[in-house]
Amino acid sequence: MNRIPLRAGALGALASFVLLFAGCAEEPTTATLMPVDAAAHQGGGHGSPGEAAELGSPIFDLAALPDGGIVFAEFTTLKALDRHGSIREILTVPTKPGSAVNGIAPIGARSFWVTSSGLDLAVGAGLWRVSNGSARLVGDVEAFEIENDPDATMGPGWKTPACEEDPVQGFSAGPQSNPYHLESLGGDMVVLADAAGNSILRGHAGGDLEVVAVLEPPTDEDGDWHVLKTLEDDTECYVQPVPTAVAAGPDHTLYVGELTGAPGPDMDGIQGEARIWRIDGDAAGASCPSSDECDLAVSGLTSVIDVDFGADGRLYVVEYDANGWFQAVVFGNAAGGAILACDVAGAAGPLTRDQCETIADGLILPGAITFDRHGTLWVVENHIGAAPSIHPVAMP
Repeated sequence: MNRIPLRAGALGALASFVLLFAGCAEEPTTATLMPVDAAAHQGGGHGSPGEAAELGSPIFDLAALPDGGIVFAEFTTLKALDRHGSIREILTVPTKPGSAVNGIAPIGARSFWVTSSGLDLAVGAGLWRVSNGSARLVGDVEAFEIENDPDATMGPGWKTPACEEDPVQGFSAGPQSNPYHLESLGGDMVVLADAAGNSILRGHAGGDLEVVAVLEPPTDEDGDWHVLKTLEDDTECYVQPVPTAVAAGPDHTLYVGELTGAPGPDMDGIQGEARIWRIDGDAAGASCPSSDECDLAVSGLTSVIDVDFGADGRLYVVEYDANGWFQAVVFGNAAGGAILACDVAGAAGPLTRDQCETIADGLILPGAITFDRHGTLWVVENHIGAAPSIHPVAMP
């Protein structure tokens, strides 16, 4: 695998995470994948392996279909796993070269919202509408980011474009965008987590985009924004929150999870810095946590990569790795990921990680989860490796 190098000055942006794999789709490899019917009959347990299926890497998201199947994307090609374990190809999204499909949100049985990853200077970042066997770019996130650069211009305007520059590795000072996971709010509206833009965007079928909220950097022990590095002109560059996941809650709110940018080999202070925010569903131009529309829902997390609500009303949270995503991906120091269940709706105040139930741990590079129509929880593991697997999770 030819890995594209990470930028030293913008490790907080998930664009780096995707760029690492953007140009290196693997040849399909055999991986264990369980038919949906078998998973449903086992009540969500692992059980005996299902049929072997050829899965290509990377797989950044999973989503449930109304018919009980699972949809996912291998790099840019959408595929569906049916109830019997068969995989069919839906279509290949015509992204810009090197841009992968990051997120999938079904609108119906054959219609989807899809995000495409942003490369350097937001190139390729987009929101797509897939229906009737074709994919159409309906939200030009690349152009929106270049024009607005929300985390540098809105609210505290905390991100300095110069902090993104890394001439050695070929990254440029300026706006960065990487729309990652997303959530459908009905047929005509969607919200997406722009990881490299550190913002939550609202998209519409007509193509309009607007900022729901911009996330502010995590804070250090003194309550100040955690500094990543200081430039020669004394400009401080901060650890970035990196929103990767968004889920619509039962109370007309949005729950947003952070991957949290890493400062490189020195991981001190990064574990436990990721948060989940509760944001008013009608918010526009908010800044979290400064605005009244934002509340802290869960703290003390590490590298959140996905969130989803279960039928029990709890928020299920995927932690990518106990050591943080940078250590796991760049240095191969994977300590295992986890899935937590947090009763955010029933909490009197913000929860801490130890107040959530651990549903599964020891997972290897878990990229996404979804609940199917039977209530079975599915996960993709090793999602950027040579042999990714999609399988149900045994519930306690």
